[in-house]
Amino acid sequence: MNRVMNRARSGWWGGCLGLWALLCLGACRGGGERQGPGVQGVLEVLREHSARAVYFNAQAHADVVAANPDWLAEGDRQPKSARVRAMAQAVQSPGLFRQLDRQEHFDALVLAGDPTLYRPLSEHLWKTEDWVLGWADGYAVVYRRGAASALTLERMRAVVESSGRMPTEQRGRWLAAMADGLVGARRLEWAAEVLEAAQKVDGGSPAVWASRAGYHLARGEWGAAIGAADRALKREGRFRPALSAKAQGLYKMGRFGDAYQISVRLLEDAPEDPVMLFTHANIAHEVSAFQEEIAVLRKLIGIATREGRPVSGYRVYLGQALGRVGKGEEALLELQGALDDPELPPNQRAFALDARERVRTNMRGLPPGQ
Repeated sequence: MNRVMNRARSGWWGGCLGLWALLCLGACRGGGERQGPGVQGVLEVLREHSARAVYFNAQAHADVVAANPDWLAEGDRQPKSARVRAMAQAVQSPGLFRQLDRQEHFDALVLAGDPTLYRPLSEHLWKTEDWVLGWADGYAVVYRRGAASALTLERMRAVVESSGRMPTEQRGRWLAAMADGLVGARRLEWAAEVLEAAQKVDGGSPAVWASRAGYHLARGEWGAAIGAADRALKREGRFRPALSAKAQGLYKMGRFGDAYQISVRLLEDAPEDPVMLFTHANIAHEVSAFQEEIAVLRKLIGIATREGRPVSGYRVYLGQALGRVGKGEEALLELQGALDDPELPPNQRAFALDARERVRTNMRGLPPGQ
């Protein structure tokens, strides 16, 4: 593969990694960091808006079942039911979500917990015109149908004020998580305001500085992001959100070797985390560690297959990596498998077609029998 191909990959991956950076901070913190009113506060918001048909992602669904199961029809209280499984999978497949929405005509969506697990759906929602951000706090974001339901600046500020009775450390983390949600929803000015409040509450909190790093990443301010991450790491040397943000900043600045070293550390703490694995595979590609990239991508495909998530995007990358190490036939099988998926996004399809042609070209240039 030549440098043109690398630039194509970097463009596609840059977009994926950028969005990962905006949302990964919540994943690295884990669901336990989103404290405060929790699901009950969100249910109050839904009651206020008379939302009847509500989509809950897996984390929110589990919390509703535990806290207030009457919100759900009896058949929807079982996490292993076919309907609930389809709802859980829809966060990774906007097409599936649209199918469900045509059937149910949801009034609201509640997305709680690890933001990376609902990243594709979140990205889809903020790009569309029929859904608006209706609520955000340190537990979840809620999308509502129609512009009249949009969260206002005044209401957002009231949410910040409502956290005033929390203990200082908890409130700082809660506001940081709220800011992460706003960054993921592309409300950067609001996120900045929430971050200012968080830093006034607990200016030394690693969670707050890591959230600040994610905000700078969203604005393309790589150096500021690294600086904020370093502030967090001075307080807690292996704080995963800060390490993740720093790796992203280093990657964007072209410091792939430094990003790789941090990525290795992150994987030591979370060897099964799909986000960390995906990140590491792409950074490994940039430092020409292709065999490592191949192993990680195969692991990702195995995890996604077990969880019923799409694998075509991983197969595109795997095909390219196999082509780089001279395994042309295996590369073509992976690329064709991805191209056979009708749900493969247009940009990834174009990338896969280009990769397939380059693999074929390279194979024709090999000596016979190779």
